[in-house]
Amino acid sequence: MNDKFYIGIDSGGTNCRVSIYNEKDGLTKSGVFNSVHYSAVGAKSFSAHTADVIKGFLNSKGLFLTECSGICAGVAGARLKSNKDEIRKHLSEELSFSNIIIESDTAVAFEDVFGSDDGLILICGTGSVLFGRLNGEFVRLGGWGKLLGDDGSSYFIGLNFLKSLVKHFDKSNDRYETEILLNELYSLNRGNIIDKVYHKKFNVASLAPFVVEQAGKGDSICRDVVEKEIDGVYDLFETFKSKYGMNNNYKVAFTGTLIESDNYFSRLLKERLRKNFENHFIFLDTIVNPVNGSFKIALKNFKQ
Repeated sequence: MNDKFYIGIDSGGTNCRVSIYNEKDGLTKSGVFNSVHYSAVGAKSFSAHTADVIKGFLNSKGLFLTECSGICAGVAGARLKSNKDEIRKHLSEELSFSNIIIESDTAVAFEDVFGSDDGLILICGTGSVLFGRLNGEFVRLGGWGKLLGDDGSSYFIGLNFLKSLVKHFDKSNDRYETEILLNELYSLNRGNIIDKVYHKKFNVASLAPFVVEQAGKGDSICRDVVEKEIDGVYDLFETFKSKYGMNNNYKVAFTGTLIESDNYFSRLLKERLRKNFENHFIFLDTIVNPVNGSFKIALKNFKQ
């Protein structure tokens, strides 16, 4: 590639998506890698991991960082300016490269859809948040992380399913269909659940697609879990309406692994939001690509 290029990154709780963009050809190369969560490992370890991903990706494509005009990374958990500055410092040192800007994963997703306009974006992935811009000012509801509050997230669905499941273990010695499937697919059962969750760092969020699928098939435990998480997301919109008023019909876009595909969770949530807030919000069917938002921010900051 003779033209200067830009690197866009969307680093979430599960995957790190890296793509290369140049103004002549647009998006040219992409890759999906395992991510580490900034909130869990800190800026230094996160930056070292991300630098390795960038170096490996460029090497596999026969590209050199010296040909890059700039990098923008959207990072889950990087809410504060101090978070972003620390990540940028360490990543710049790891790469020996200075044209780097760090944003939150919500900000790059928002940029893809709305740019400098007002609007809202609901993210339901490993974590969850309602994020947007009103009259030029950013607002954020939810998104407090897996310990304090991520209603409607993959992590909360997986965690609350496990909590309900162990209550079932207490009540009955009978193994039911979902429990049997859980053991077949995840090797998780009554005998090892404590060890796996507490000591083996079982990926709780990875259970969400399974729970949502079983809810769609009528499993009562899974349905109860999913519907309570939908209640939590619905409450975010109620809170928004109460806190900011509804003088404008704000546009709302959806993104995140839980809400982008057609499933029990996404159908019920969107139906409920549209039914109850159709006079207050305009719900978009736009497909959100956070990596595109990263490119746009990189272009704004580093275009020569």
